[in-house]
Amino acid sequence: MVAKKIIVYLMVLLLTAFPASAGDVSINKWVLNLTVHDDGIVEEVIQIEIRNDGAVPLDGFSFVVPASVVTMIYDFGHTSSFTGQVVKQEKVPGGTRITLEFNRSVDAGSNWNGRVGFNAEKWAVKDGSDYSIDIPVEVPQAIVSDKSSPMAVPGNSDVRSQVFLPKGVEVTSISPEPFRILFQNNVMVPTWSPDKLAFGDTISIEASVSEVLGKIVETEEKINELSARIDEAKKQGFDVSNAEIYLDNANKYNNNQALGEYWKKDNTLALEYVGYANDELEKAQDSLSGAGKKIDETTGADSSKQSPGFALPVLLLAFILSVLIMKKNWISKP
Repeated sequence: MVAKKIIVYLMVLLLTAFPASAGDVSINKWVLNLTVHDDGIVEEVIQIEIRNDGAVPLDGFSFVVPASVVTMIYDFGHTSSFTGQVVKQEKVPGGTRITLEFNRSVDAGSNWNGRVGFNAEKWAVKDGSDYSIDIPVEVPQAIVSDKSSPMAVPGNSDVRSQVFLPKGVEVTSISPEPFRILFQNNVMVPTWSPDKLAFGDTISIEASVSEVLGKIVETEEKINELSARIDEAKKQGFDVSNAEIYLDNANKYNNNQALGEYWKKDNTLALEYVGYANDELEKAQDSLSGAGKKIDETTGADSSKQSPGFALPVLLLAFILSVLIMKKNWISKP
């Protein structure tokens, strides 16, 4: 019995002195979604999955943000598995260390899934119309028994990133090479897939305001606004068929030809197509302004014109009244 107690005591001492190693806690998912705003402030949401294969619970984790001012986002639109957690910030060389301590530790053999969101100032650099940002992709630290150690990185770890640039801003230099640079919601979005990104990489982006891209975006916003007006007029029964044709032409000129030539770096031809798109938009607006005709839902007839079936009784009544008045006047004569 005494020997058994001694063994248990020694095991406790060993666990205290040597907590879970880096190989016991794995980072299975680390997906960075950053939005660079016009003023240079960065909004980041990190999607995370951590696996605890150690013998003791995982108490939390930490990572470093290369910014001096960090404001956490706690709303459920950005974060999950976040309720009741303690979040600490500590200034460290190169930025701010964010530490999340779980209110309920992650048991051995269990996963933690969540999202962490924050705003960061003094990270992206804005110089006039130019932007630049460096995004280190570092392995987060596991916290076990009040001690930190880097997490293990399995070969199938899901490491990805997307960076949403301000409207009208184009990439001028980028590394490592992204999987693709998308154009979503009128902004450029460099995108890295797991085969293009790994822990230890640093994403470096230089970007600048583009006059050509800005005009394409401006025209696209006009198209969206006019499309909403046309849809509303159509719901009210107005004949907007011509306006729809012009709008479709504008969309093809701007989103097909202009954007296509922009990607080919033929700015002259891109601006020419933008001009065609705006001409079609003017025609669409004029057509919509003159769309005073409504279509009868049952007959398909133009209800803005007076129906002959309604006008005939009115004319007949006017004729009868005229005859009666003339007759009265004739009888009243001496």
